[in-house]
Amino acid sequence: MIYVTVDNSAFVRSTMGFMSFNENYYRRKLGEYENKILSNAEIREAKQLLKVLDDLIDEGYTNLNDTMEADFSCLTRLRAVLHRFGEVPFPIDHEKLSDTVYGKNAFELEELLGNLIEDARNHSSFSGNPFLEEIYRYCEWIGYEKDTAYVFLMRDALLPYVFFRSRGRGNIHPWLISRRFLEDITETEYVDDDIRLPLYEALESGHIQFDDYSAYCKERILPALNEHSELKSILLDLLSSIKQNRIIVIESGYMGTIPMMLKALDDRVDFRLFMTAPFLYETYQDRIFCCKYEDIRKFETLYSQDLFMRYSSYRSGKFYVNVSADESVKEKTISEMARLMR
Repeated sequence: MIYVTVDNSAFVRSTMGFMSFNENYYRRKLGEYENKILSNAEIREAKQLLKVLDDLIDEGYTNLNDTMEADFSCLTRLRAVLHRFGEVPFPIDHEKLSDTVYGKNAFELEELLGNLIEDARNHSSFSGNPFLEEIYRYCEWIGYEKDTAYVFLMRDALLPYVFFRSRGRGNIHPWLISRRFLEDITETEYVDDDIRLPLYEALESGHIQFDDYSAYCKERILPALNEHSELKSILLDLLSSIKQNRIIVIESGYMGTIPMMLKALDDRVDFRLFMTAPFLYETYQDRIFCCKYEDIRKFETLYSQDLFMRYSSYRSGKFYVNVSADESVKEKTISEMARLMR
């Protein structure tokens, strides 16, 4: 599909909001770090904030880092703060995954996952990745309550979905609401950036407590969705298909853009993240499993959640995906699933 950006001003605004928030936040934090003796918690926070920037480089995004280094030597000063206290940055220690080629056939997502779970039940070995134990504990922490539906945002929540479904849990839904999905439905680029902008604006405006933050975001996310009537209609249809009184959205974390979008559309929605960005720890509090931002790339770069499948289409109320043509990717995916099903 050829994407047409009717008006790229939304992208420009979202980029400016992202840059503005981060520049102001990092300037303020550096002012604190450089002028006092830091506690262990503050040193860890400084390491995590540097890891945020190192991860952007690892993912191929350099604009924010380049701008902040040129404007106020941000990365150099953060590293100097750590050096002053005898600390080194968190390493880039997740497994580097190769690119993969996807097959042309499209598979309905829920049916595909059911077939994979059956394959994993009979699999001869478990993945040896130790980080899967953290995901296992995350799934236990999420819990399972009556009159509650659980929405797992693919691809990052594939393994938590497997954990729940393999244990016979009902009212669970795998939704692949990704950047590709948003661009496919709206035929417009950068829709997710436009939805994410209010989250940064809320923080910049001082809305730190969750109720205030959520209300601020809702007031600004809904007009953004009103510009894309088909997308809004699809999301409302998905949400209205759930009859339970509560909806818990599950994903890996960082900003929580999609959970906040769904919450803006339906007051039943709440969410559980594995972790979030350091500047959202206070806001999301009991909605996050841990404050270990340094582990986010380990969560996102598992074979099952990064390489195995990608969004293909959405039709007749169902998500369709293409899967990797690499048999070793499928083998490692099933091994990761088997570990969560033990």
